[in-house]
Amino acid sequence: MIKKLILRVLFASLLGTNASADMGNCKSFIVDERLPNVIDSNMTLDPSKIYGIDKKVIVQNGATLTIKPGTTLAGCSLFSFLVIAQDAKIDAKGTEKEPIVFTSQMDLLGFSSTNGVGEWGGVVIAGNAFTHYENNKYEADESISFGSSDHLHDNESSGALEYVVIKHTGYEVRKDRELNGLSLAGVGSGTTIRNIAIIGGQDDGIEIWGGSVTIDGLFVYNAMDDSVDVDLGYQGEIKNVLVVQNRIASENNHDSSVMEIGNDENLIQTDALTATLPKISNFTGYVKGGGIYNKYDAGFKLDNVKLVSKKSKNNEMIYFRGKDSYTTGAKYLEGDVCLYNSSEEKTIDSFLAQENSKSPKKEYTPYNYFIKDHNLVGKGKFLASLKCKGVNEHKVWKGQVGSEQEITFREFDTLQVATSK
Repeated sequence: MIKKLILRVLFASLLGTNASADMGNCKSFIVDERLPNVIDSNMTLDPSKIYGIDKKVIVQNGATLTIKPGTTLAGCSLFSFLVIAQDAKIDAKGTEKEPIVFTSQMDLLGFSSTNGVGEWGGVVIAGNAFTHYENNKYEADESISFGSSDHLHDNESSGALEYVVIKHTGYEVRKDRELNGLSLAGVGSGTTIRNIAIIGGQDDGIEIWGGSVTIDGLFVYNAMDDSVDVDLGYQGEIKNVLVVQNRIASENNHDSSVMEIGNDENLIQTDALTATLPKISNFTGYVKGGGIYNKYDAGFKLDNVKLVSKKSKNNEMIYFRGKDSYTTGAKYLEGDVCLYNSSEEKTIDSFLAQENSKSPKKEYTPYNYFIKDHNLVGKGKFLASLKCKGVNEHKVWKGQVGSEQEITFREFDTLQVATSK
């Protein structure tokens, strides 16, 4: 790919080629075809071309966007993102050797590093599955609706993403309104999300609002906010996950976490039937910022989760937002959760915060909730050890196979992080 692009640039410069008028922000010597901003009939993309995403590209009106293995798509400007609207579908099934790559035009021009972020928007899938509140709007573009107040569409399919790489995303539309690497909003359980690598993001790696979709096989590297963020009544399963969280928020350690589990706003009281309640299993996270940040009446079901850091301060890995974080009581350890600091031996007490991020600061903290009051549900325990296996890191697809980009883990040189086979 790189050699091909170098030849294109050289050839274009020799001929004095300029981008044609209909290419918008896409460079014609990099991008073969600029996608239309509205796709309302079936369309197929193939690896013989590089496709440009310029500003918002939305698939709607029941159309299906089919992307064949080995195809590359590039965001041509900062505010460029792909939306699969309600009732539309995406069929993007790459393979291990021929992944589908979403990246930035800057990357294809050779100006991105592995840690590059915020170079284009990202990928958004909007469905009709149950989501808290009525008339839900996607935060970065409120013209995009998602979810429903009933459960009639919980099993619907928005298509498939398999062996897909998403790189250098997360443009900030306005304060606290950024695009994520992959946004899943009200997406039903009939959708396939498998073997996804999200590399470098200005905001979250993946954020899920409501719905019940399962994610099986996920690698998130260098998300600047949270690596995995779930909200608004999401009750699906996330399994076989490897996260490398480099970011440390300047004000609050927990504001950039491996996992954030919440409901966005504390406007409703939920119970275990309606709470955000993801099942998260076979998960390994390497932590520089926060571990698990729990807020807004949200619960969780954790099984075989391993979070490892080598921090010398701010050692807490489980944080609550405040009183609103425990009212459901829907916090389950279905298997062990291991919290470990490789720089010095710690007890489990030191990993469970004794102060919340919001009032009441000192009441119903993770320490009080889990240690003092023994509010543990399930057969699992919190352990200050490496007993948990977490994910099999050798088997997590990290996105490099079939591409020329290598991911290194120098930031965690004292930890054993497997590379792709």
